[in-house]
Amino acid sequence: MSLLKKVVLAGFISTAMLATAPSVMAKPAGKQANQTQEGVAIALDSTVEAVEAVLVGVESGVDMETGLALFKTAKQNSKTIESATVYALRARAQGSLKKARSAFKKGQTEKSIELTKVALEKFKGVRTAYYNFEGD
Repeated sequence: MSLLKKVVLAGFISTAMLATAPSVMAKPAGKQANQTQEGVAIALDSTVEAVEAVLVGVESGVDMETGLALFKTAKQNSKTIESATVYALRARAQGSLKKARSAFKKGQTEKSIELTKVALEKFKGVRTAYYNFEGD
């Protein structure tokens, strides 16, 4: 009888695992598998434009809500860059943008401007590195 219980339990567990496996293995929302070169180029350009908009906004003295929205847009655009070629550079640029946002939230406008300029240069470096690697 105990062998029968073990076999039934093993069958139940394996069926449950097969039923949930496709949903577990699905790619996360927002990720773009096998992004084309044109898609990466568009993502790079839109990210640089978004960070430039953040810089203009912070320099012009936007309110907290608008500034945070600008930072969020820039961060979301940077996440759409799906290229293993520039992944490490993108991560460093995102880190600089995160530090700039943190300084902005604390009310340190000058520090935020400086860090945003650093992030902008890093994202431009990501774009340059991608184009140099691709040969475009």
